[in-house]
Amino acid sequence: MFGFAFDSETELEIIAYIDDVKNIENSENIIYRTLRLIHVDHVPNLIAAIDDATKIYENNGYICLLDDKKSIVARTFIGNISVVKSKKNSVTLLGQIWCHPPGYHKAWKMRLKNEITEKNIWKSFRKEELQGWLVYALHTTRIDGEKENISIHIDGNEFHNLDGFFCTLGEEVNGIGGYFGRGIYAFSDCMRGDFGVKSVSELTWKNHQRSKKLFKTKFDEILQVFSDHRVKIILE
Repeated sequence: MFGFAFDSETELEIIAYIDDVKNIENSENIIYRTLRLIHVDHVPNLIAAIDDATKIYENNGYICLLDDKKSIVARTFIGNISVVKSKKNSVTLLGQIWCHPPGYHKAWKMRLKNEITEKNIWKSFRKEELQGWLVYALHTTRIDGEKENISIHIDGNEFHNLDGFFCTLGEEVNGIGGYFGRGIYAFSDCMRGDFGVKSVSELTWKNHQRSKKLFKTKFDEILQVFSDHRVKIILE
């Protein structure tokens, strides 16, 4: 379930509940596009509220993902909102959307259903959804203390692309649904001491030749980040 709320400096107030939202995710961070709200309760009230907000130039809001208690667990900003069309129980909005990548809400919905209970759930995601999983992991990973001198073990047969590597790395370091970077620069930031790791002593990369072939120059960039932090690298 989703909810709509206007942007506010105080706690967000849901003014409409929505069964589903189409077009809410995109690989581009910010995009001007339409969103289709499916099965909205009290459609006339939502339209009237948006029309009133538009008149006073306060027509920015959020599409919020809700849990079964109707509490907000994730949200997507939409600016310069206007109503394009409406039907009996659906509304199409136009606005500037600050999108999460494809797969983000899928991961959250699985979490709300308690379906992320073991490693490698991300393998059920399509390639284009893996960045969504990684952003979900970024937003949900909880760190309990700092780990020192840890050993990392990676198997190149366990992933088929760079995003899959970062999904694997995140779970190797921080457990089920864990995060430890979603790109080279973010990974480098994590190695500086973010996300629960103060230092890494050793990296063992099994079947590394497969990864090297897949990643090309990115493979050497990853190894360089480890090397920059004085990590012993074992390639098998």
